[in-house]
Amino acid sequence: MKKTLSLSVLLATVLLTACASTPSNEMTPEPEAPEAEVEQASPQNETDNWQQVKADAAITHIHGAGFWQEDARPVVATHHGLMEYREDGWYELMSNRHDYMGFELVEDGFYASGHPEPQSAYKNPLGVVRGTDRGETLEIRSLEGEADFHHMSVGYRSESLYVYLEEPTSELRPGFYRSLDKGETFDPMKMEGTARHGIAGLLADSSEPRRVYVYGPNGMLVSDDGGDTFEAWITDEHILLAAKDDTTLAYVREASVYKLVLQKDEGETVLPLPDLEAGALPLELAIKEGRLLLATSDNSVYLYEDGDWVTLLQAGAVP
Repeated sequence: MKKTLSLSVLLATVLLTACASTPSNEMTPEPEAPEAEVEQASPQNETDNWQQVKADAAITHIHGAGFWQEDARPVVATHHGLMEYREDGWYELMSNRHDYMGFELVEDGFYASGHPEPQSAYKNPLGVVRGTDRGETLEIRSLEGEADFHHMSVGYRSESLYVYLEEPTSELRPGFYRSLDKGETFDPMKMEGTARHGIAGLLADSSEPRRVYVYGPNGMLVSDDGGDTFEAWITDEHILLAAKDDTTLAYVREASVYKLVLQKDEGETVLPLPDLEAGALPLELAIKEGRLLLATSDNSVYLYEDGDWVTLLQAGAVP
């Protein structure tokens, strides 16, 4: 990446929230002692490995959101691992309680980066990990002990990775990279055509491995060659957040008020966002078959289905 490229802001503050230490008033249960092995695998058993979150607990540091593949339950990645929402409330996975960053679901699992839980056998930072069995099994793909990707987008079907590297590794300089081999190796993106377009985030296409979008205060650009060259896709929009499935591009735009736009082949639909707490910013967005999951900077989580928004978590407080 040439330093003369006008990407000095690079990623807008709405997606540049760094992982901070856990607040002293956080009431999430203390993690169990992890197994001393690199691949922490165990059978999927909700009774044994998922524990209901207590009503007085506080949830912080939501760094990813989506819907599980099998039963479409909402799932979020937090400072203490994975949490999923069921009919009777929130549950947390009691193994692999890592501080996940860049959490992205794919067809049969997820990708993430971040930091391992205390006393873990993993090196810090995690590099690129791929999870299966709803988070029970993790596999290191690359850069363990070297990279923490806060800004990572992964194609749901293609599993192409597009990332922004903030700190240098032993072989990579800071900049934009792609991986077309599921996180094993990374190549730099040339980013031609992005000058004077502030970049707030990256968005990998669901199924086309070399298609990637970048978005920010000047709209959205698209590349069909893996991020080497870009052209305009959406103009005259301040885009804070975006997500995509096989049929729909969803993005949050900022004007006088925040709006959520659903763009399909047959046209565009504009939805109001739920009533956000004062000062809260949209932070994570996921879409799957018409359902939407939105997480905000104050650790609120909202679900959109059947034409209505439902609050699953209000300012980090478990009801």
